[in-house]
Amino acid sequence: MQAPERPQAPAEVWMRLLRLWAATAAACAVVSFPTSSVFSLRQVEVHGAVTLDPQALVRAAGLDPGSPLASVDPERARRGLLRLPRVRQARVEVQWPSRVVVWVQERQPVAALRLPDGTQAVVDAEGVVLDRGEQAEGLPVVLVPAVPWLRPGEVVPAAPVVGLVVELAALPEEDRRQVRWVRWLGTGDYVVGGWDGVVARVAARQLQQGLRRAQRVAEALRARGVRPAVVDVRFGERAVVEPAP
Repeated sequence: MQAPERPQAPAEVWMRLLRLWAATAAACAVVSFPTSSVFSLRQVEVHGAVTLDPQALVRAAGLDPGSPLASVDPERARRGLLRLPRVRQARVEVQWPSRVVVWVQERQPVAALRLPDGTQAVVDAEGVVLDRGEQAEGLPVVLVPAVPWLRPGEVVPAAPVVGLVVELAALPEEDRRQVRWVRWLGTGDYVVGGWDGVVARVAARQLQQGLRRAQRVAEALRARGVRPAVVDVRFGERAVVEPAP
């Protein structure tokens, strides 16, 4: 016959209850620790902002100072930054206990598109529209035909125009500064107006080579006392020149 269990003393019962309470409290602390006020967002560092307002970047990322750091979703914040037309790349990193670091790479304007209605749109090297209606100073102007739409943050919906912008962006800075305006022709060729007053006609996908060749021809003519108005270098080694009146 089994002996009956010895009743537990009140002290033992209290010790067991105390240990159970301590374990439960510890588990609750581990779960709630990241969302406690100690781990709230207190500092946001922004790197790479040149023309963009860092505060605007913080808002676009959806970062709310004082909110629990555990609620910050780096991928969602990155997508918010990429919705800004001038942000090309972005990265967001949470650094415990209270900081978020944001890195951005801005899109750089390379040309201003002028539409038939006189409005302009600033675009970057990939043909992405950065601004509408802005009068850009110091950028070559691309005279383009009417396009279905131009929305900031989207690529210009005209492949030939994008191709021309890509070629402009590839020009060395010194060569690009010589370009005042460019017009895309339906034939695929370009007409380029320089700040020296000479108009060059060059073949598509040969912008840099064509401009340098037209410049050499113009300089040779000036050395002979001839002032050129138009230099057409679309025909191989032969150049067709229209002298200024």
